[in-house]
Amino acid sequence: MSRPLLPLKAGAIVFTLLWTAWMMWWSGSFSSANVIILALCGAVVGYLWYRAMRWQFERMGMLPGKDDSSRAS
Repeated sequence: MSRPLLPLKAGAIVFTLLWTAWMMWWSGSFSSANVIILALCGAVVGYLWYRAMRWQFERMGMLPGKDDSSRAS
């Protein structure tokens, strides 16, 4: 795990947990099927959020690009 991406990955985990908790509270149903479906959806949403933020931060120059990390090695 590279150091520049560590806060972004931690943020994605926090976003996933908050999104999943909010969807469970909003649905009002805590059945096992609902919890499993929302946990899977939360994982997908968290991953998509991570990819979108990583792309945006690389585009803004706040993270090293994919080519920059291979040159540093």
